[in-house]
Amino acid sequence: MLPDNFGEFLIAITILAMIPGADTMMVIRNSIRGGLTDGAITSAGICTGLFFHATISGCGLALILYNSAQLYHFIKIIGAFYIVWLGCQNLWDAKKRYASAKGAEELAARAEKVCVSRSFREGILSNVLNPKTAVFYITFMPQFMNSSGHPVAQIFFLTSIHFGISFIWQCLLASIVGKAKQVISAPKSRSYIEATAGSILVGLGLRLAASD
Repeated sequence: MLPDNFGEFLIAITILAMIPGADTMMVIRNSIRGGLTDGAITSAGICTGLFFHATISGCGLALILYNSAQLYHFIKIIGAFYIVWLGCQNLWDAKKRYASAKGAEELAARAEKVCVSRSFREGILSNVLNPKTAVFYITFMPQFMNSSGHPVAQIFFLTSIHFGISFIWQCLLASIVGKAKQVISAPKSRSYIEATAGSILVGLGLRLAASD
C-alpha cells in the first residue's frame, strides 16, 4: 500500500540524493580512477548499503544508535577514518602522478583496469560506516510509512525507490566525470583533479568526525 504522501517522498528523496556528500565524492573519485564502469560499480555498492540501514531500522537497532552517543561516536569515527584514508590515497596518487611523467603514464594505465570487488567494497563501506544514514532512516522514513501496513515491507519498498533514484543520479555523475576524464587526461590535469577530490574527501571525513 502506497503512503498518502508518496509524491512528497519522491520529491524529498530525489533532492536528498542529489545533495553532495561523502557518497557523491566517492563516486566522483572512483570515476576519475576508472571511468563510468568504476563509478557505476561504486554507486551499486553505496546503494546496496542503504538496505543495511533499512534492515537495522526495521529491526529497531537504529533507535539504539540514535539514543547511544557512545555507539554513534564509535561508528562515526570509523567511518570518518575510512573516508580520510581514501582521500589520502587520492592525494598520494596525485603526488606520484605529478612527480614523474613516466610514473604517471604507468599509473594511468593501471587506473583503466577496474576491479569490481574493490569498487563495490569501497562503495558499500562508505555508506554502511556512515551512522548519519542510519539516523536519517530512523527519523525520515517513518514520515512516509502507512500505519496500517507492515513496517519492514514498507521501509524496504521505500529503500528500493531510494536505491533507484540514487543509482541513476550517481551513474549520471559517473558518466559526466568519465567523459571529462577523456578530455583532461594529461598527467598534470589528472593530478590536480585527484588532489582536489582527495582533499574534499579528507575534509568530509574530518567534518564527519568533528560533527555532533
